[in-house]
Amino acid sequence: MKEEDLGEALHDLMVRTTPPPSMDPASALVQGRRALKRRRIAVTGAAVVSMAVVLGAGPALVVHYAGNRPTNPMVAGTGPAAATPTVATPSAVSTVTPSAPATRKSGDPWPEGQTDRTATAGPRADRAVALMNQLSSAVPAGFTAPSLKYPDGRGMRWPQAQYASNDGEPDYWEYQAIIPVQKGDRVGGLLAMSTTPDGKPSTTPCKLAQKFWGGTGTCAVVDVAGKKVGVVTTKGHDSYDQWAAYRYPDGTVVYLAQTKKTDNDARSPLTQPIFTTNQLAELVTSPKFKISS
Repeated sequence: MKEEDLGEALHDLMVRTTPPPSMDPASALVQGRRALKRRRIAVTGAAVVSMAVVLGAGPALVVHYAGNRPTNPMVAGTGPAAATPTVATPSAVSTVTPSAPATRKSGDPWPEGQTDRTATAGPRADRAVALMNQLSSAVPAGFTAPSLKYPDGRGMRWPQAQYASNDGEPDYWEYQAIIPVQKGDRVGGLLAMSTTPDGKPSTTPCKLAQKFWGGTGTCAVVDVAGKKVGVVTTKGHDSYDQWAAYRYPDGTVVYLAQTKKTDNDARSPLTQPIFTTNQLAELVTSPKFKISS
C-alpha cells in the first residue's frame, strides 16, 4: 500500500467513528451524585431487611433471656451469681421444742423438752455434774470424797439441775450437788447450790443465808476480801450444821453447806466440821461454784 492510500483510509475511519462524550465537569458531578444515591438506597434496604428479621425473632429472644436471668442477689464487686434451680421439697416437720417463756405462767410447757422441772440430760445436767466434781475437788486434806452407796445400792453422790421458776417469776435455774465426805470410817457431807439470776432484789447477807431450805440458827456476816458472806450455824437439828451464802453483783447466788452426819444411818458421823467458818465463807465465793446460766 502506498503512503497516500494509507492516509486516505485513516481519514475515512475518523470521519465515520462516533465522537467521545462531553467532558463537562458539571455533568460529571451530577452523574456521580446519582450513583452515590443509588448505592445508599441499596445499603439502607439491606439494613431494613436485617432489622425486620431481628424484630421478628425479638419476643422469643426476650423470653429466653428472662427465663435464664439470675435469681441470686448481686454482690458489689462481683459478677451476677449463678442461677440456682428451684427444687420442690416436701414440707419439713417442725421438731423445735417449745422453750420456757420470759415469765412463767400456769400451763406453760417445761423448758427444753423436759417432762418436769429436772433436766436429766443435756448442757444443764452437765453443769450440775461439773458442780459436783468441783465440790469434790474442794475437800480439804485429811478428808476424802469417795463414791459411797446407801444400803439399798443408791449412790450418795447426787447432782441435779432444776428449773426453779414459779408462776409469775422470770426464768431461772438451780444447780445442786451433794457428796459424802469421809474421814476414817466416819462420814459427813457437803452441798453446793448455785442459782442463776432470778430478777429478785438483793437483800442482806444474813437474810439471804436464812432462805436456804428454811433453816434456822444464828447468822454472822463474814468479810472475804471485801465480799460480804452470810454464815448460818444451826443447833444440829437441821439437815446441815452450817452453811454460807453469797450473792454476786449479777444476781447469781451460791450456797455451800456442811454436815457431820448424813441420812445414811449405816455410817457413823464425823467428829468435827469439814471446814471452819472462815474456810466455808471463803470457799462459797470461789468462782468455780458460780453458774449464771
